[in-house]
Amino acid sequence: MDELTLLWNILLAIGGGILTLSGAGAVIVNLVQKAKAPNEEQNGRLDALENDVKEIKERLAQGDHRFEADSAKVETLEKEMRATNKIIIQSLQALTAHAIDGNNTEQLKTSEKSLTKFLINKL
Repeated sequence: MDELTLLWNILLAIGGGILTLSGAGAVIVNLVQKAKAPNEEQNGRLDALENDVKEIKERLAQGDHRFEADSAKVETLEKEMRATNKIIIQSLQALTAHAIDGNNTEQLKTSEKSLTKFLINKL
């Protein structure tokens, strides 16, 4: 019986050792998970921030394209306004000269043709 008791004691010691090691392993895994939890939270926040930055950069690029298109439109409009102002000023000058002395009918005819041509091409 002594050998049987010794065998049981050895088996119980091995089983107890296995249980102790598995419990210690569970505690270690739990500690590692708790230690990594702040990193996972930070990683989540960083991912969200990176997505926000990506979206902001895309919107800025879209805005840059719009500004470039608008700049070209503004330049075209400025050229058209200069041409319009030139025709109007020429017409006013011809009318003024005609109003002063009643002459300059040729200048009025030329201004009228220029104004008509401009308006037809404009529309």
